[in-house]
Amino acid sequence: QLSVDQTSAEQTLSLKEQEWAGPEALCPGWLEDEAPDGEVPEDSGDPDCATHAYELLQSALRQEGLPHTLYRSAEPRTGFGPLDMTVCILGSPTSFLPVLLEGGTRCPGAMVLCLSPAWASRVPSETSPGAWSLLLSRGVSFEAGGHSVLETFVPPRRANYVTGIFMVGGPEGGWVGELARDLDCPTGGSVPLAHRLEDPLVTRWVLAARAGLSVPPTLAFILGPGRDLPADPVAPGVRLVRLEDPQGQESLVREE
Repeated sequence: QLSVDQTSAEQTLSLKEQEWAGPEALCPGWLEDEAPDGEVPEDSGDPDCATHAYELLQSALRQEGLPHTLYRSAEPRTGFGPLDMTVCILGSPTSFLPVLLEGGTRCPGAMVLCLSPAWASRVPSETSPGAWSLLLSRGVSFEAGGHSVLETFVPPRRANYVTGIFMVGGPEGGWVGELARDLDCPTGGSVPLAHRLEDPLVTRWVLAARAGLSVPPTLAFILGPGRDLPADPVAPGVRLVRLEDPQGQESLVREE
């Protein structure tokens, strides 16, 4: 660290030299091929999806005081085998940024963020009949110190663990859920599971009936059978009233 009192020509770096020496000394190659903020280098195959997610990532990194994502275009990354650790995060980076940063510190290069369905492919599993393997042809890898790199993998890199944003009805829920469906590796969720967890009635019934936990007193009116509930759900603190038709049943609602 330079002091403002160090004015000797031998000791003081020029502004240009300081800008070069800092990041380059901390991590060689830090300044190479930096992508402009908000741009995804080259065509991702799904520009709207990838560009928006890439902008979110750069904004989140900037708010944390971390360097922008680099783009290494000189040559693809090679040499990954089925036993190499690859933890794949699908979709928006904002919810998983702390996980990506911590993973990059503990196991540099193992955390890979996939921002577009065009960056991954599903192939029949060689080890689990009927299941699929997820292969990554491109991704944002996280290194120690909060550094991240957008790079390509040749041959594609096989995911050992997959999670992401499985929001029902969300902008990414469709392709994230499809890529993570029936994989031969552990996954951190699914669209059906997210659908159930986001239903407050189902959640309260499970907590009260299955786990024996107290829930707020709940009176619920539903139309139809309710596909995620049993035919006659019974749980402490939860009362379910089925309506055949919302019209003409005001008296029943008032009575309940």
